[in-house]
Amino acid sequence: TGLQSNKDAIQYFIRRGITNRTIRKFGLGYARDGWRNLISYLRSRGYTELDMLNAGLIVKGKNNSYYDRFRNRVIFPVFDYRGRVIGFGGRVLDDSKPKYLNSPETAIFKKGINLYGLNFAIKENKSRTIIIVEGYMDCISLHQYGITNVVASLGTALTVEQAKLLKRYADKIIVSYDADLAGQSATIRGLKILKNEGFDLRVLTIPEGKDPDEFIKNNGKDAFMKLIDNSLSLVDYELKMAGMGLDLKDENMIVKYIDRACNIILELPPIEKDVYIRKL
Repeated sequence: TGLQSNKDAIQYFIRRGITNRTIRKFGLGYARDGWRNLISYLRSRGYTELDMLNAGLIVKGKNNSYYDRFRNRVIFPVFDYRGRVIGFGGRVLDDSKPKYLNSPETAIFKKGINLYGLNFAIKENKSRTIIIVEGYMDCISLHQYGITNVVASLGTALTVEQAKLLKRYADKIIVSYDADLAGQSATIRGLKILKNEGFDLRVLTIPEGKDPDEFIKNNGKDAFMKLIDNSLSLVDYELKMAGMGLDLKDENMIVKYIDRACNIILELPPIEKDVYIRKL
């Protein structure tokens, strides 16, 4: 109800190209401006401040007073793999900080154990392939365009628990992160966790540093499917990242690239090593 009563919140989703059907499917909403809207509502339903605090919905301020955690934000409920709401993410409607605010860890909301959208992605996923993106909107947009085997890691590096959870439902994982995150060591660590879990792992890079949300809106579903087909193995991806920012017409840069590439290849099993040495 909060969403329907706020024009700015509805406009935010319309501006991002999100349809009413998608809003309903993902349970998207709006937390009204004001310090005690949720507190008042939940108290009228018989909940105590301690209940709300334990659920991560309110914050204890100075003088032992409480206030709503989410205020004047569009709200993304976070589901577990069975579709039960376990937490929330809220995004501001303007440029104020923090842009995204998430529920804190609670007894039922543990970061690094769940994946956003997994409850939808595992339905009728005969290919046993799952695509991992970074943010809420990337995940929601791909679903809206009919690519429904998508989950979001919500900007955190992937964990062993998430890899084991995915193992129940998938054999192949395609990771599509923003270009600025892509080369970070935490991202590479997360990818290696997936590889060690035995997935057929691919990395999808979107041209011009666009995110999946932008790309699919500008180019459509077929163009995104083509990116999926052209996704790289982890080693090929690491070798590509090793060449980022280097001019391979310059001899010094070539030496630098070979040095970086050898460090990557050194870690591989013997047969793979041979293949990539020849490639290099």
